[in-house]
Amino acid sequence: MDPKTQPVPGYYVWDVPGQSAIVYLSLDALDRLEAEILRGFGAVPKRGAEAGGVLLGSVERGAATNGRTVIRIRDFEPVGCSHKRGPSYWLDEQEARTFQETCEHWKPDPSRPVGAVGFYRGNTRDESGLDSEDLARIDRQFPQPEAIALLVRPFATRASVAGFFLRQGGTFPAASPLEFPFRRKDLTGPEPAPRQPSFERPPVESSHEPSLPESPRTERVRHYQTLGLNAPEVEAPAESASRFRSGWVWLPLSFVFLLLGVFLGFQLGLGMGPRGTASAASADLTLGLTVTRAEDNLSVRWNRDALAVQSAQKGLLEIEDGSYSKPVDLDQAHLRNGSIIYRHSSDTVRFRLIVYVNSRLTVTETLEWRQ
Repeated sequence: MDPKTQPVPGYYVWDVPGQSAIVYLSLDALDRLEAEILRGFGAVPKRGAEAGGVLLGSVERGAATNGRTVIRIRDFEPVGCSHKRGPSYWLDEQEARTFQETCEHWKPDPSRPVGAVGFYRGNTRDESGLDSEDLARIDRQFPQPEAIALLVRPFATRASVAGFFLRQGGTFPAASPLEFPFRRKDLTGPEPAPRQPSFERPPVESSHEPSLPESPRTERVRHYQTLGLNAPEVEAPAESASRFRSGWVWLPLSFVFLLLGVFLGFQLGLGMGPRGTASAASADLTLGLTVTRAEDNLSVRWNRDALAVQSAQKGLLEIEDGSYSKPVDLDQAHLRNGSIIYRHSSDTVRFRLIVYVNSRLTVTETLEWRQ
């Protein structure tokens, strides 16, 4: 679909005539899912490994103007694969059990806004459709008519290509009826370039008489007058004096030395500081971690504009939910998205966000939520 015709801000709308449902895919979720797919793709040389997991969202039956169902995909939950049988997303017995437990954890419930709506995986094979294991998994975990599957074919030098699969007459088609570029800027157009600050000096009023270049002595006097000081009575240098004694050279050099001193001081401070975790109490390193409840889910947010988040290469969110513990790896795209949705199972959940700024500095913030 032409990005200019997208009717819902923040979503890509997959609308194919003749299909039983319209799919709304959150662009924020797309960014993070693209990173997840490409991470697996780059983990294995040549063909690349496939990543997969559970799509999270909601199903609104008859919500479209023509009475069709609307499926909104807002997030996803990765389910790991050890690739014991090669780069394809083929799960062993334990991994299949984990997939089932994830689906049960996110089982759709009318009392909450988000639940499991389908399945996704990367596709690095020659075939472009669902295989027998995909179909068996979907039939077993997603028997509802509105169940959806998403296949994403990653590429190293251009945008990935994706396609949705919906049941038609109770069965999935051999190929997606509409594929689309799986990259935000290809769906919405490039974002406008940030405006660069202007460092131009204000224009000087022109004079009808040509101005003569001022002598070095006159320049120094004018400089002291600008600062509100009286110029010292110093004998003007001879014409043959060194150029480095004139103010037009020393002023820029002083500014350069000042910047160099600040930079070296900052680097020295980093080098002398303790390695490991930095305190998040510093005003410029706070992460702004917050947790709010929405029905049975917790919305975990942090300040995506924080200096540590903008500078970080990766992060880790540790979740302790009663006896359940789960680490969530965060890449740059996920960190700068600034939030995740988590369904809690106990009355007390502890979140610990770790942001890796560089090899010497990490920033940590911990927050405990109680019901």
